[in-house]
Amino acid sequence: TPFFYGVTVACSFEESSSYITSESKLFNLFQEHNQCLEEGLALCADVLDPLAASLAESFAQEQRLLILGSGMMAPIATAVAQAFAYQLNTERPPLPVIYLEPGAGVRSAVAAGDDSAQLYNGAVQAVAREGDQLLIFDGTSDVAVIGAAQTARDLDCAVTVLCAGDSARWAEVETDSLVVLPDAAAGRRAELLLFLGHVLCQMVEGELFGL
Repeated sequence: TPFFYGVTVACSFEESSSYITSESKLFNLFQEHNQCLEEGLALCADVLDPLAASLAESFAQEQRLLILGSGMMAPIATAVAQAFAYQLNTERPPLPVIYLEPGAGVRSAVAAGDDSAQLYNGAVQAVAREGDQLLIFDGTSDVAVIGAAQTARDLDCAVTVLCAGDSARWAEVETDSLVVLPDAAAGRRAELLLFLGHVLCQMVEGELFGL
């Protein structure tokens, strides 16, 4: 019988079994989480290092990183943009990062039936400059996200896509790097994208500030 701070707690067999079952479920979920991270990191290993070096060089030349997220991955993209703009692991100056989000007017027009392919194009055209880099956290693989990538390429921006959507839709789209995430539940893919975004940010910090 467990004893806590002078209080004897009666623990039935059923309660004990329930606790063990709950603990086992948590451990299994933890294993699933780690497996997804390991698989995703293996897929991205050849992309992250050169991308970090390229971003560090771009920042040193006063070029910007543009970040876009779609669907369930939009909040992940926002969190990664915040990590880049401010700091992740050390005190440092803010980095020139812009999170691309359609204005309310654009969203209203699309909802009213206008061309959904234009959802992000206005933001890209208004902000992007030659030599900037666009990092897409893709959760939908829809025409709006693909259109943003094509617009960025037309403006001579490098484009990297971390795809948690339908990778087949990117087959004929010109990008500098396309990483297709492992097949997993959407929540696991979101966890993986946040992890990869933070890894990339830390690598860039290392390149720029010798950490």
